[in-house]
Amino acid sequence: MFENLKNASEIFSKMGEMRGKMEEIKKRISSLRVMGDAGAGMVQVTSTGDGLIVDVKINRALFDSEDNKMLEDLVMAATNDAIQKAKQAAEYELKSITGGLDLSEISKLFGGNLG
Repeated sequence: MFENLKNASEIFSKMGEMRGKMEEIKKRISSLRVMGDAGAGMVQVTSTGDGLIVDVKINRALFDSEDNKMLEDLVMAATNDAIQKAKQAAEYELKSITGGLDLSEISKLFGGNLG
């Protein structure tokens, strides 16, 4: 009976350690910066590893154009590129930290969605 309590205690201890590691992983991913671009660099969008857009740069020549649709399309394409790169960077970061272990199900236990 006491052996079962000891095992449960070890499991909860490991879960606490894992929660700390998950928080560390979240911080590392949030600190990542990736840049998406479109129109041969005419529009550049910077995203964090967790998909938050933190910067947008648009070449001034696009403002002088009367083709608003083209500008909108370039902004959308650059944003999608940045978000895709952010997902790839986050996946790479997770795999490098966990040695390739899939944390998608485990992270859900801690209220996250890292995998």
